[in-house]
Amino acid sequence: MNLQRIKQRIYDEFNLVRQADELGVTVWQTPSFLFIVMGFVIVGAMTGVYIVSKNYDSPEIVILGEAAVVILLFTIGNLVIKMIEEMAKANKMKTEFVSVASHQLKTPIAEMNWQIELLLSKFQTGLNEKQGELIKGISHSSEKMGRLVNDLLDVARIDQGQLALNKEVINFCALAHDVIESQQSLAKTKGVELRDSFPVTPVEIFMDKRRVAIAFENLVSNAVKYTKNGGLVEVLMVEENGMVQICVRDNGIGISQSDQAKIAQKFFRSSLVKDESDGTGLGLYISKNIVEQSGGKFWFNSEVGVGSEFYFTLPLAKKVK
Repeated sequence: MNLQRIKQRIYDEFNLVRQADELGVTVWQTPSFLFIVMGFVIVGAMTGVYIVSKNYDSPEIVILGEAAVVILLFTIGNLVIKMIEEMAKANKMKTEFVSVASHQLKTPIAEMNWQIELLLSKFQTGLNEKQGELIKGISHSSEKMGRLVNDLLDVARIDQGQLALNKEVINFCALAHDVIESQQSLAKTKGVELRDSFPVTPVEIFMDKRRVAIAFENLVSNAVKYTKNGGLVEVLMVEENGMVQICVRDNGIGISQSDQAKIAQKFFRSSLVKDESDGTGLGLYISKNIVEQSGGKFWFNSEVGVGSEFYFTLPLAKKVK
């Protein structure tokens, strides 16, 4: 019975797939896998010490050298593995907390939006100008909270590998036109020209309509947001090698060379815009993951004071089998 328990414990300790699921990491990042790697490192180090120590006549020197190397490497390896395990557990707890908190916030925010809409539709004629502006301000803030909650939920799903994609055949030209139209109000407010150049014939892709719209909208809204008065934002679409390629080009403030390696990381915001505009640093992270999980690619070019070009590709529906 004791032997059976020992066997089960050994199996549990070295069940890399289960450990990866529990910690929310890849198999290669699990403590047990790192323990195995450290074992090979120790064996290699012992072999190296033995080869070097063969030049000495005293066996005591060989034994002491081997023992010192093993103890040192084992201690360091054990500390590293423990630290990684604790970090992985903390990261998973953080992701789960964000997911639970966002779910709990989503319902009251939705109810608040519904009540604001009801108030505006039923009693708008009885409100004076000041009251109307206050309610519209509340509505705008509520919408921002709703978008933030949705972004946090998407980030949690991405981190947990649970971002579901409900794919269907959609006309990407029509979807892109709708997204661009929704950003025209912001563009006019900022004095930015927003225009597009799309193929005449429909471009059909096999994608999750809502997710792709989110990914595309993040790029367009960022381009408008970070382009100054009198600037231009262009959205270009071309078909090539079974893929549709989108380019969102602006002549805005651009991204510094030092920041470019960090763009599309969670919560990262360029040093050029931290004090100029609100934002969470989640939009590009979400867009990049949606595109890549949809079978596409995501990249960009940028120069400070010249502007930025954000690209992504998606497979055409006719290539989906």
